Amino acid sequence: MNKMKLNITDNIADTLFITLYAKAVETNKKDPLITDLKACELVEKIDYDFSKYKNKKASSVGVALRASHFDNMTKKFIEKKTNPIVVLIGCGLDARKQRIGNIAGKAIFYELDISEVINVRKQLLPPDKNENYIPASMLDTGWMDELIAKHPDGDFIFIIEGVLMYFNEADNKLVFTELAKRFNDAEIHFDMLNKWMSKKSSMHDTVSKTNATFKFGINDEKEIEKWHPHLKHQRTYLFNEFKGWQRLGFALSTLMSIIPVFKTSTRLLTYKIAFK
Repeated sequence: MNKMKLNITDNIADTLFITLYAKAVETNKKDPLITDLKACELVEKIDYDFSKYKNKKASSVGVALRASHFDNMTKKFIEKKTNPIVVLIGCGLDARKQRIGNIAGKAIFYELDISEVINVRKQLLPPDKNENYIPASMLDTGWMDELIAKHPDGDFIFIIEGVLMYFNEADNKLVFTELAKRFNDAEIHFDMLNKWMSKKSSMHDTVSKTNATFKFGINDEKEIEKWHPHLKHQRTYLFNEFKGWQRLGFALSTLMSIIPVFKTSTRLLTYKIAFK
């Protein structure tokens, strides 16, 4: 089988291979935390040195838990909304639409990433009829205006997974404030490091194998509410709330059970945009 060589040069974009491989690894385990047959297919198809991410339990389990959580949040949103619009920011080669099953047919999907990633995605994951690719930086607010214009009555959910920690505070603030100006009643689901973890790229079992580095974290998840009056914190999820989280490994799960800085090193947050 001739494998496909991909032209991914951006350091942050290169981390998409971590999450892709992690989902494939978990899918092939007994009693997997996530089932992602598309990830398995792509890992076999792509010419990339995935060996540097082998046997990295913390990443494979952490990615699976995180992806499963956001899958569930997406399904719940689609079920309860009349006109659901799902926007995946920094989509990489993630196959969320395929993973969540038939419920995806009730929504319109937009997947956003930089041009070189979208070009690759079009080759490997051609968009379905209710799926649209946006080749843009999340910092380019033009795509936000286009979505509002296309769907003035849309119910929006934004999923930002494995992205924000690679951008500085000013960039993070820009994304959230610009979303808050436009998308009333929208939900934003994202993961965020604490400040301690944001300085530990070199300690991370897989990110340390790339040229990407963490640049941002917050200790108080309500801090984002101060960025814009429309931003409202709804819920914080810790990894120890999810079934199977102990698979992170005895040492790490023990540390996350008893030491606060480890427990909150990564949190999954839900925010809502409310104009009133």
